[in-house]
Amino acid sequence: MKTAPRSSPLQDSGQPAAAASPADAGPRELRYDVIRNRLRQAILDGRVAAGLVLLEGPVAKVFGTSRVPVRKAFEMLHDEDLLRKFPGRGYLVAPPGVEPSPQRLPIDEAALGLDVPDATIYIPSESERIYGQLEQAISTCVVFGHFRIDETRATEHFRVNRAAVREALGRLVDRGLVEKNVYSSWRAGPLTARAISQDFELRLLLAPEALRLSGPKLDPAALAGLRRELAAEALDMESLLAVEREIHVDCLAHHQNVKLHRFLKLCELPLIVNQLFCRMFRQPVNPVVVAEYARIVGNLCDGRFDQAAEALADHLRAAGKRAPPQLKALAVLPEPPLPDYVVRIV
Repeated sequence: MKTAPRSSPLQDSGQPAAAASPADAGPRELRYDVIRNRLRQAILDGRVAAGLVLLEGPVAKVFGTSRVPVRKAFEMLHDEDLLRKFPGRGYLVAPPGVEPSPQRLPIDEAALGLDVPDATIYIPSESERIYGQLEQAISTCVVFGHFRIDETRATEHFRVNRAAVREALGRLVDRGLVEKNVYSSWRAGPLTARAISQDFELRLLLAPEALRLSGPKLDPAALAGLRRELAAEALDMESLLAVEREIHVDCLAHHQNVKLHRFLKLCELPLIVNQLFCRMFRQPVNPVVVAEYARIVGNLCDGRFDQAAEALADHLRAAGKRAPPQLKALAVLPEPPLPDYVVRIV
């Protein structure tokens, strides 16, 4: 397994390989925007087979990039109801009004509808275009203190109107990354040990039950793939972080309790801290964490859903003990350059 290139914690602004990168992709268009826009229009144009199962690795290979921007593009397309989660690994292509069956086919440019030279390029809405940059900047700044998001500066920085900025910030409120106070001021941070501890407490209460409910609906073949990935000698940090997200996000979403899913989305600070720590310090793969995830996945593979839930609870307790030292280590790093719309509150 190849080691995926590291992305900046603030912005992944590289362009994909020439085969999949349009000549007219503007310099402000981020890599995941290019991927998302191309796939979106291909799906809407009917150039991608309904039911095609999309996996990060093969799609990343087509675009000549790492899995990170592909993962973000998938999440955005899922939010638009163009990709659908199903009892299996990856996402299902699901155009509006279609109820497709999974099709596991080889992924190449033709399968993704990218072999049409004059294919229409979708232009995202202003709020969609700036959302990723806002999310990355705010996810980073909260580690370093308490900040105000200046709407005026943000509109000037992104060259959009206030409505676009407010819509994007509203989505970050739903993620628990931003708060809006009584004076209509957007605030972010500080990311404190207490806030992380509270998120761990909530995840410990909710996540095991979500896994218990979702377990019977997970795809056995996909779980077997996770098991093999965790057992691979060449497992790298980016791949482990991808597995982490599948366990903590995707594997918990195959149930009908919408409120449970919503509350779990509000408790992602532990994931943010761990990802920033691993990437900023270029951490090697921790065999203890791998063993914890392997225990969870192994129980899921064997149909022992109660034991899988218990293993997840044990992992969360252990991760809760690892988080404070990670946060302290991040706090002593020099503050990275931040956009001017991110204003420190003294």
